[in-house]
Amino acid sequence: MRRQRESVMVRGGGRPREGGPPPRPVREILAGALPATLLVLALLGAAGCGSGGGGGGDGRESDRGGAGAVPAARSGTPSLSAPGTEPGGYNATDRGWAQLMTPMNERTLLLLDLVADRAADPGLSDLARSTRVTHRDELTRLRGLLRDTGAAGTNPHEGHDMKGMITEEELRSVSESRGKAFDALAKTYLREHLEQGILVSRGERDSGAAPAATDLAREVGERRAGQLKALRQLGG
Repeated sequence: MRRQRESVMVRGGGRPREGGPPPRPVREILAGALPATLLVLALLGAAGCGSGGGGGGDGRESDRGGAGAVPAARSGTPSLSAPGTEPGGYNATDRGWAQLMTPMNERTLLLLDLVADRAADPGLSDLARSTRVTHRDELTRLRGLLRDTGAAGTNPHEGHDMKGMITEEELRSVSESRGKAFDALAKTYLREHLEQGILVSRGERDSGAAPAATDLAREVGERRAGQLKALRQLGG
């Protein structure tokens, strides 16, 4: 069972942790170039954002990375040229990045609300509160990008299960935990979100077209890096 509350070996941590998250299978790294419209999904790994098919099991087996893993080496990141621009100066990568980052932020805000109120570690609560503020600001700007690109009201990732996207199952697992077990799960899912935000924002920065999108991606990447550093200082 995926969410057993027994002692498990956390990938990358090297130590069993009572009540901690289950080990995450190693993600396959996608090398080589793909069509630019697939940039964001390519950066998520070969499995993309599977919604339960392909590899069998519960649909996560190939798209959830090790809990302690750092983002994949840049040698595995596709090198792509920016696609043709559309009205307003946006391209498909700009639109795809906004369509991914918007639900990622929306889902993570639900986790941050829980952590701000219930974390056993005061430092983790403080980090959740400050991260919540910046995520809300980003969300306002991301929704503006969706309107500008004509993608407002659409979510191609609805129901998808991918690294960095907090799921209902994960929220339920965190909410049912207490004390150190709560903090351990919250740190795992928050770390995945921050790492993935860095990765996909790097792709947007490199292959996007509109300054409104690429500038925000640069800000998001830098902000996530600082938040990830703070999380690691808390043992996450």
